[in-house]
Amino acid sequence: MTQTVAPPAAQPPPHAATHAPAWRAPDRHLHLLDPHAAPLTAAQARHALRGAPDGTHLLGAIGFTPQDPAAFHLAHSTPPTSTSSPSTAASSTSASPTGTVVLHAASRPVPDAFEANVAHAAAAIARGELHKVVLGRTLDLQLHAAPDPRAVTARLAQGAPDAFVFGVPLRDGAQLVGASPERLLSKRGAQLRLRPLAGTRARHADPAEDLRRAHDLLHSAKDRHEHALMIAAVRETLAPLCCELTVPDAPRLVQTPGLWHLGTSIHATLRDPGLHVLDLVSAVHPTPAVCGVPAPAARDLIGTLEGPRGFFAGAVGWCDARGDGEWAVTIRCARLRGPHARLFAGAGIVAGSDPAQERAETAAKFGTMLRALGVSPVDLEGAL
Repeated sequence: MTQTVAPPAAQPPPHAATHAPAWRAPDRHLHLLDPHAAPLTAAQARHALRGAPDGTHLLGAIGFTPQDPAAFHLAHSTPPTSTSSPSTAASSTSASPTGTVVLHAASRPVPDAFEANVAHAAAAIARGELHKVVLGRTLDLQLHAAPDPRAVTARLAQGAPDAFVFGVPLRDGAQLVGASPERLLSKRGAQLRLRPLAGTRARHADPAEDLRRAHDLLHSAKDRHEHALMIAAVRETLAPLCCELTVPDAPRLVQTPGLWHLGTSIHATLRDPGLHVLDLVSAVHPTPAVCGVPAPAARDLIGTLEGPRGFFAGAVGWCDARGDGEWAVTIRCARLRGPHARLFAGAGIVAGSDPAQERAETAAKFGTMLRALGVSPVDLEGAL
């Protein structure tokens, strides 16, 4: 009897599985081959992948615009089993912490200024200058002690097992961490899957009130309009690239631990199965879920009101040597560096948007990372 043995080059380095996964999704985990390696650019990463051992993947994050930074690393894929669990240090602290000491907290723009930005955008929409724009906020926290990024991502995965959880080292020594509920694009051969989200309500501890909020979201004319704008733009982008495109007539509710969303699961078949997933990401990103409609006018307004976003509202994910892969929208995320954490959140502005409600929505979205860091929103009331 002949026994087939996989070549050693196809296996992860001995140390790979001892590190916490840098990417957690329901179907796979990715471990960085060298967690201490400097990030690669997109061009460097594609070149490195061509010469890498079989089974090597690229894990990376790209910014909101092509001018924003990118960071790629070589990684190895493993099934989401116990061998992919976080390191002992991370596992021992995976329970949500409480009482993390915040020395200083500041949001940009401050709450009143963000509401003014929403009013400014709503006025521009009323004048017909655009149909939708997504406005973002940051929340800067100076903590008493530096959080362990491995423990933070372990808590995120524990709290949101269906999310795309990531921890990507950046060039300046920081880490981009988060738990995105939004699949930007998944490619397997000729098959594409997307699940864009637009329309949000904060969840409630009381089950009856929680269901009332979900029902309100599902039947909200304002949120359905916002969602329809996004779906129309995604359909327009994909149609020339696909021979089959299946888009449901209406969105469905998508739940996360802290939020309800409207989501639409889109399935498509590419005309050219050889298209690389990174090229497809470039074609669809940024979607109206994080930018707006029309995109050029929305980008201009975002640049005026916010300035550069960097990695926030970009894309994070992986690809393999065949050009297949899966990418998520970089939301519900933070940039960690030492004792400093910068959290990001945004809200979609359309006709009829209420500034106070949009600010409250961003505050709710900060909650994902605040819980993982052990910070109580009650302690940050003035900044939220």
